[in-house]
Amino acid sequence: MLIHMLPLVLAMGGQAAPPSAPPRVTQVTPATPQAQAREVKPQGRAPRKLYDDAADAKAKIADALKAAVADDIRVLINWGANDDENCTKFQQSLRGMPMNETQQQVSLKLSNEYRQVFVDVGHLDKNQDVAASYQASLAAGALPHFTILDKTGKVLDQKSARDLAADNDPAKYDTEKVLALLVKNQVPPTDSAPLFAAALKQAKAENKDVFLWFSAPW
Repeated sequence: MLIHMLPLVLAMGGQAAPPSAPPRVTQVTPATPQAQAREVKPQGRAPRKLYDDAADAKAKIADALKAAVADDIRVLINWGANDDENCTKFQQSLRGMPMNETQQQVSLKLSNEYRQVFVDVGHLDKNQDVAASYQASLAAGALPHFTILDKTGKVLDQKSARDLAADNDPAKYDTEKVLALLVKNQVPPTDSAPLFAAALKQAKAENKDVFLWFSAPW
C-alpha cells in the first residue's frame, strides 16, 4: 500500500513581536502601627436570636400544633429570653462539642419527636397571658421553662430550669434529666402487630397482596 505524505507548512504573518519589557517593581511601604490600628475589620454576622421578640407567640404555637397533628409528635414550648444567662447556658449544655452520647440522643429526640417553639418572655413582661393559658408558672431565675403539649394542645408536662439542674451544681444542667423528660412524654410507638394481622386477613379474603409502608415522623 502506497501512503502519500503531504508536507506540513506553518505560515506566520507579520513581524516578530519585540521582546516584552521587564515588569515594573513597585515598592510597598509597610503600614505603620498607627495606620494598622485604623484598619477596619469586617464585622461578622450577629448571632441569631433564639427567641424572636417580634413573633406572634400564639400563631407560632398554633403552627407547631398543626405540624404535630400531621406528624403525630409532641410540641415543646421553650419560654425564655435572649438576654437571660440561664437560657444561654441551657442551650450550650445541649450543644457541647464534641457531643457526648446523651447530648446526641437529646438532639435526636428534639428533632424527631418534638416540634419546638421558642417564646420570648422578656423580663417576665411579655407573653404572660399565653404562658398562663398553658398553666406555665414563669419565675425569675427559673428560665427557661418548658411546656409539653400533645397534638390537641393538652398540657402533658411542665419543667423549669431548676428541675433540670445538675444535683451537684445548680448552675449547670443535667442532660440525663432532659433526655428522661423527652422520653417520658414522646408519643408511644404504635403496636403494629394487630394492624399487620388485620391486613393479612383482609388480603387473604380479597385475594390481594399486602403493601407494607415503613415510615417515621421525620
